[in-house]
Amino acid sequence: MPHSPDITAQPAAKPRADSLNSPSLAALYPDQRQAWLVVAGMAVTLCILFGSTLNSFGVFIPLITQTLGSNHEQAGNIASAFMLTMTLAMPLAGWLLDRIGPRTVMSTGAALMGLGYLLASISHDLNSITLAMAVSGAGIGASTYVPAIALVMRWIDLKHQGLALGVMLSGGSIGAMIFPILLTHIAQLYSWRVAMQCIAALALLVCVPILLWLARLPKQALLGSAAHIHQQNLPGKSIPQALRMPRYWLWVALQILMTLSSLGILVNVIPYLISIGYSPHEAATTFAFKSVAGLVGSFTFGLLSSRWDVKPLLMMGTAIGGLGILALLLAHDPSFGFIAVVTFTVAWGATFNLVNQLSPMLMEHTIGQRNFGTLLGVGNLIAGVGAAFSPKLVGYLLDSSGSYSTALILCAGCMLGALIPIAFQPKRMSVSHE
Repeated sequence: MPHSPDITAQPAAKPRADSLNSPSLAALYPDQRQAWLVVAGMAVTLCILFGSTLNSFGVFIPLITQTLGSNHEQAGNIASAFMLTMTLAMPLAGWLLDRIGPRTVMSTGAALMGLGYLLASISHDLNSITLAMAVSGAGIGASTYVPAIALVMRWIDLKHQGLALGVMLSGGSIGAMIFPILLTHIAQLYSWRVAMQCIAALALLVCVPILLWLARLPKQALLGSAAHIHQQNLPGKSIPQALRMPRYWLWVALQILMTLSSLGILVNVIPYLISIGYSPHEAATTFAFKSVAGLVGSFTFGLLSSRWDVKPLLMMGTAIGGLGILALLLAHDPSFGFIAVVTFTVAWGATFNLVNQLSPMLMEHTIGQRNFGTLLGVGNLIAGVGAAFSPKLVGYLLDSSGSYSTALILCAGCMLGALIPIAFQPKRMSVSHE
């Protein structure tokens, strides 16, 4: 991906310590009004693409299980196939981003996501639906997390990157507030097939045009043959050098643990609440309130990251999220159930997405900008391949034990265990403190 020149591309010993108020350095940054327009556009696409897929699997899985007569483990394969192809697409998307730019990569990915849901809506067996979800997963991998983060970090100045990523990721939280309730209503009024067709229409008619418009590099970005030269002159490690760094693999480890935990909860929290007596609408509404907490958390931690070191912020948020999952174990208790669900909603909801918001900044500080998109994709590929089996594992534990308790304890343990690799990451102070 062509990279625009910025202060990190200068050969000075500590380029990040320079003041952003310097006229000569400020001129190297993209127009920040345009930059925040790009952030807003990415937030809208994440609202639709993440809100209607990862945050809404819990709506579709019980309905598909009922329609096709499958067990929980078989239905869990749908989400696992989606996650697997999504993560397989991430390194390819990052590699293409470093070479041809984001517009083609991201708009094509959104089109694939819509096509997959359209195919799933007309499928009549579990294998066909699983294959269609795999197509959608590849589209999500090419159009959301890795390319969107790399794009935003190219537009936004260093001091405000945490806030910008929080704003962008809050789009996913807003989508999680809207789509589970909306899709539950559509599925009850019509069918889950109609709900999937609505998702496909939004992806093709809304997300693709937005990405064709806004998924572009800053005007300062070099074009043509100069792009490759500029890419090599950016500070940072080569891919082989980064892959030999222990800190990079510790970063991958924290991604594995937190993705495994978060996906296991995302896919199964609505079915779990239904299993302990909540109606589908009540469960979807509870899930939506979790996303309200996520929205507040993204903004709060984003603002704090412009003043404080992101490493202790990530450690604090991870600990709070793990304790929130443990609180969910008491949701079935008549005396403490409501308090437990509220605790989970606030604690886990406000913090589970911090790994996506703050950990890329730690990785970029470790390996530099030169191959950031590619290495972000590689790390998420490795983490996602392991985490892709989380829904299948939870389904197996449910089928074998008849209870969600073991799965919830496993998810909490993975999140709290991520504190260990986070502790070995370097500090990444804001510009104002360097």
